[in-house]
Amino acid sequence: MSSKDLINQMVGKVPEKDMADIAKTSKTVNIELSDSSPFRIVIGNGKIDIADGKADKADATVKCTDQVLSDIITGKLNAFSAFMSGKVTVSGDLFFVQKMITVLGKGK
Repeated sequence: MSSKDLINQMVGKVPEKDMADIAKTSKTVNIELSDSSPFRIVIGNGKIDIADGKADKADATVKCTDQVLSDIITGKLNAFSAFMSGKVTVSGDLFFVQKMITVLGKGK
């Protein structure tokens, strides 16, 4: 299963109280995968949407492989360790990306 599919599944399972943590804000995160098509995560209006392609203006960009992102999302790989080892790069709002991963992880 692709990281995009995993994220779509998890979004629907995140408890409402945890979703409220990030859904108050309005942010866009581009996901650029070296081995798959890019997509974006758009957060706002109390919900999280996943869309194909990159946004022209994003608050953060995550670059890695599909497998690395899948492993981070499912908890098989620590996001901080992946970042420090160069398996993933993040530009822009790193703290928001970390918070978003934490919230999505609650939808496992």
